[in-house]
Amino acid sequence: MNKVTLEARLERARQLRKEGYTCSQCVYMVFDDLHGLPEEKAAAVSCGLGGGIGGQHNVCGTVSALSLVAGDVFYDNPKSKMVVYSYIKDCSRRFADENGSIICAELLADTPRRKPCMSYIEDSITILHESLDKE
Repeated sequence: MNKVTLEARLERARQLRKEGYTCSQCVYMVFDDLHGLPEEKAAAVSCGLGGGIGGQHNVCGTVSALSLVAGDVFYDNPKSKMVVYSYIKDCSRRFADENGSIICAELLADTPRRKPCMSYIEDSITILHESLDKE
């Protein structure tokens, strides 16, 4: 399914992060080949998910952005929502298995503020890219 390479997505995400984009924006924006939104619209749609939904440290913004992409790819009509849910559960489980949680506050609890977020961005992009390659 992917025409864009994983490394290209990861490199673009690193650049976006350097430019100040949120964790969720970095994930969502690098899948523009799948959602088809212009960069500024993709940034707007995914902005509020950063920092665990508006900086509240709830579900990790990278996992939330992964969920947006899943909806873009798998949602056709209300009957397809269970396909989307199943896909998101699988990807979320993989993320939690690799990182111990999908909750932002738990992910950041043992770190000095300011980054491991890039590693979570990379993990979400990798999980999503690899799982879409299997589709």
